[in-house]
Amino acid sequence: MGILISGIAAPGLSAEKAADSAAEAERQKALKNPYPNDFGPDKIDAGKYSAEARQGYELMQVKCSRCHSPSRVLNSQFVDVKPEELPNLKKTDPAIFKDPLVWQVEPKIWQRYVKRMMSKPGCELATEDGKKIWKFVVEDSLKRKTGAAAAAWKEHRRKLLDDFKEKHPKQYQELFEPKP
Repeated sequence: MGILISGIAAPGLSAEKAADSAAEAERQKALKNPYPNDFGPDKIDAGKYSAEARQGYELMQVKCSRCHSPSRVLNSQFVDVKPEELPNLKKTDPAIFKDPLVWQVEPKIWQRYVKRMMSKPGCELATEDGKKIWKFVVEDSLKRKTGAAAAAWKEHRRKLLDDFKEKHPKQYQELFEPKP
């Protein structure tokens, strides 16, 4: 009986170690291939966000950091809007459609990215938690990158891009400059 219990426990431990190894492999890959986002702040004040978004923020800080810094998420150019809001946003905030390295405005872009991250090896993220993270990144992308916050976001994002180009010219070229 003791041997059987021992045999049952081992696969669980192996699966846990495999998930940790996969997450560590993703983390090492992220460190070797940085993005401008990685060099911005890794925390924000989400105190004025909805309760669900605040929960998503806390989950993002823990879950996403298994494979990369939370700054990769927080300093992303993605702006996620509902398709029906796009025409109005183009009228009220046309500047955010002019520089895709600062603002990449696209419906459901964060939904795609959260789902993609959830399918990576080592990602132990329940669907419900993934939805909360998605709610946070959507709310965050609108609060910190559009409207009255757009000018500050542009300055912040441009600085990240300029610093990244200076410190990682080869990676910048691979990511952002057209191929010949």
